[in-house]
Amino acid sequence: MAGDTVITSVAHRAPKIGAGAAIHALALAPQHAPAPGWLDELEAAFNAFDDRPKTAAALAAASSRARALQSAGGGEIAGERTAALAFAADALVGLMLEAGWEPETVAEMASTVARILGASVESTSLELFMRAAANPRLLELPPLVTVELQLGLLLALAPISEVSLWADEPGRQLRCIAHVGRPVLTRRVRTIVRSVLDGEEASAPHRNWLHGVPVLRWQKPHAALVGRANPNDRERTHVFLQEAARCLASVLEREMLLERSAERERRLAEAGERRLMRLGFDLHDGPLQDLVVLGTDVAEARAEIDRRVPSRARRLVSGRLEDVTAQITALEASLRELAHSLEPVSVLERPLGETLKREVAKFESRGTTRVTLELGGELDGLTGSQRILLYRIVQEGLSNVREHSAATEVRVTVDGRRGQIEAQVVDNGDGFAVEPTMIRAARNGRLGLVGLGERVRVLGGRFDVRSRTGGGTTLTVSLPRWRPAAAE
Repeated sequence: MAGDTVITSVAHRAPKIGAGAAIHALALAPQHAPAPGWLDELEAAFNAFDDRPKTAAALAAASSRARALQSAGGGEIAGERTAALAFAADALVGLMLEAGWEPETVAEMASTVARILGASVESTSLELFMRAAANPRLLELPPLVTVELQLGLLLALAPISEVSLWADEPGRQLRCIAHVGRPVLTRRVRTIVRSVLDGEEASAPHRNWLHGVPVLRWQKPHAALVGRANPNDRERTHVFLQEAARCLASVLEREMLLERSAERERRLAEAGERRLMRLGFDLHDGPLQDLVVLGTDVAEARAEIDRRVPSRARRLVSGRLEDVTAQITALEASLRELAHSLEPVSVLERPLGETLKREVAKFESRGTTRVTLELGGELDGLTGSQRILLYRIVQEGLSNVREHSAATEVRVTVDGRRGQIEAQVVDNGDGFAVEPTMIRAARNGRLGLVGLGERVRVLGGRFDVRSRTGGGTTLTVSLPRWRPAAAE
């Protein structure tokens, strides 16, 4: 019995000693296995799928961030998986922006990512959507563009065939903010939207199942997101829609803030244009008419001199009067041109590209400076204030070249991108010290560039003047491509 007791006691203690040794061994052993190279495979897959030059920058930026995340993860498999998913999500957003990838292409790449990671398409699609929809780069875009991209991601990665975002206008009028998928906005969809906005559960058992979720503001329904999917995917669809609604809440909040300030901005811009138009009318009705009278007076004086002054003196005086008449004619032409340029109606009636070409041609006809005009991207869909401002920037830039720079070459570039439109006027003239010159101009009442800078700021853009003595001048304006949702 005693021997049995000793053996039993040893038998109970042995595992405890073994467990302690095992714990000690685990503490000393490496805590991760070699990384499987997912990031390398994903980079190769994306580059092989779309190797166009314009997408290279987007993929390079995604790769740089992912490599930093991989390094911060200490080389563990979990760390590389995080880096790989971050790369894939950033790359998808970049390629949707730069290359205009359609939802079908995004879905195909999501399947590729799942295969490389050895994960299910369902779990990979959900992770990619959550990361991509919250990408900070989307916040740089106009809100409506962001909404369209997020709905496109939802269509590509969620089990839905149609999704739309709705808002409630005053008077209980429903408005579809954006829609992707099959273009069928049925009465049933509107019924779902109304239920969501009224705070009710909204789903419709149907062959093509509909489900709606609220986009909340201050914990109350502000908009409604409605998706159409197969009844077998109800739970997954609901999760995707809820995640999308969380992302869209901040976007719609930004849209609301922009819309609130838009009316004030439009009023300021329109007030400025009205003042300029009034100035044009005043020039026409005042100084221009005075010049006409002055020209008539000079002609009458010349006729009187021809009758009363001896021939030798007559030739001298007549020559002087011809010079005065020529100066009056040139001044009248300049003032008429100025009065016409102050009227924004023609700028709004013609395509922006045509208006800029006419301005460049007029500038070249008055001197020897050569101008290269480069128009690119999408130049339609701008507000009237944006169109007028872009015209004024080019007009003012060319005017400064003529009056101050002694440049021989000027390049005017206007490029319409998806999220913004940029205009640039670059000359090879004498240049100037920017800060003291701008301060002096403002003090002396010469508000050309100063006033343009303020108008750019009012429209939510950026205005930059870069120059140095002897080094030419560059004027750059960037305007967000935004207009209120109601205008869309």
